Amino acid sequence: MDKREVKQFLEDRSLKPIKKLGQNFLVNPGLAQAIVRSIQNHPPPFVEVGPGLGALTRHFNRKDIFLIEKDKKLAEYWSQEGWTVFCEDALKFKWSQLPKRFTLFGNLPYEIASSLIIQFSIDQKQASKMVFLIQKEAAERVKALPHSKHYGLLSVIAQSFWFVSTLFSIQKSDFYPIPQVEGRFLEFRAKKFNTSISPPLFLQFVKKCFQFKRKMLFKQLNISNAKETLESLNLWPNCRAENLTPKNFLQLYMKIKKEGNYTHNFENLS
Repeated sequence: MDKREVKQFLEDRSLKPIKKLGQNFLVNPGLAQAIVRSIQNHPPPFVEVGPGLGALTRHFNRKDIFLIEKDKKLAEYWSQEGWTVFCEDALKFKWSQLPKRFTLFGNLPYEIASSLIIQFSIDQKQASKMVFLIQKEAAERVKALPHSKHYGLLSVIAQSFWFVSTLFSIQKSDFYPIPQVEGRFLEFRAKKFNTSISPPLFLQFVKKCFQFKRKMLFKQLNISNAKETLESLNLWPNCRAENLTPKNFLQLYMKIKKEGNYTHNFENLS
């Protein structure tokens, strides 16, 4: 659907974009087709969060896709059109209702995208691949490198559990209404992960390390011989969390876990 068709669709159904739901509808048909081709490189079934007016959705076979739409009017529309749709908030959705494995995609606001990336990083039982169209700033946080201003918890978790690729850069003019920022289309392919690592505990560990971003890491670890532990991994003893690569975080987690010298269990980290 181009911009004219989107406006007509909304007018015919007395609908308006809902700002709090981050509804900026894709109005570049050529870009939509390119995005769909990249998604369809992955196996069905597919799960789309926030189908909106269906710029991507309409390119899929109904039997291959499940829709999660929070907007009641749009959810009702998709249901009436014969699609399988859940009128729910994706952040509260019970994913056990869906098949055991699927490819997840969507055009998502930053808060929802970051939450889903972390959620499916620590529980990879279902989403083996994810393809998200997200704000430029969110994409920068996902792909940020150590020492950069955008590097943090989201960067470490995303890069630890996924191979992340930027497929497309999206211009503001590709949407209606025009958003304030540009977008990026990112692909996440699950990495094979060390089964001795507990993803939820690793998440808590990284959260702890970034709790006070500018504080030297050895002061936050709550372990004996913290500086020696860092040095054993060829890390500067006075380093901060922002200086460690995702691989460094995994190595540090495993070493501390193996030595069992935490003064508190991982479960008690906050």
